[in-house]
Amino acid sequence: MLKKARGTAAGLALILALAGCSSDGNSDGGDKDSGSAGASAPIAPLNPSQLAQAIPSKLAAPEGWKGRQPRVINGSEAQKQCQLAARFSCAGLTAMANTQYSQTYDTDVKFELLAYDSVENAKAGMKTLVADTREGTKADTLKPLTIDVGADETDAYAKEKQTNAALGVGTVVAFVIGTSLPTDRDLHSFASMQVQRITTAATGKNPDA
Repeated sequence: MLKKARGTAAGLALILALAGCSSDGNSDGGDKDSGSAGASAPIAPLNPSQLAQAIPSKLAAPEGWKGRQPRVINGSEAQKQCQLAARFSCAGLTAMANTQYSQTYDTDVKFELLAYDSVENAKAGMKTLVADTREGTKADTLKPLTIDVGADETDAYAKEKQTNAALGVGTVVAFVIGTSLPTDRDLHSFASMQVQRITTAATGKNPDA
């Protein structure tokens, strides 16, 4: 599963790199949740500018972490690259974004965002992404994690050095991939930040303001 999840993250990052991307400046338990902030999830599709604000910025990196410049692609190019990746549903996909925070050489967290034109298509994107990341992995080799950060849907687990959380937030699907994070709680913190940025950007506000 470690190789598979890393492959998914690398695949999405490669999609964005090849596309000539543009950018704007712990506990254990079940793997599903319905957070209290679900009502504020974006129902209207996020435009590319909003998605660029929703992806964690370099400015938002916590103390001790170094951020990369976020990358965004949209429109027909996003559809084209999605079809090439063939790892999640492309129906209604309007834009994609990614970035990464690093603390040490082998400690980092990657953020991937998929923007869809409707909640229904986002749910399909979430379902196929989760299936892809879990493909070929036995359930008893994963440690389920409870990530209650206000997402409409959550699938989170730990595997070897990796902790992953797929988050459905209205019309957006987020994938947060931590490698060698100090604690499982760190994944919760980064997932919470990601959900908050999505919901803030959806209102037309800048999460970094």
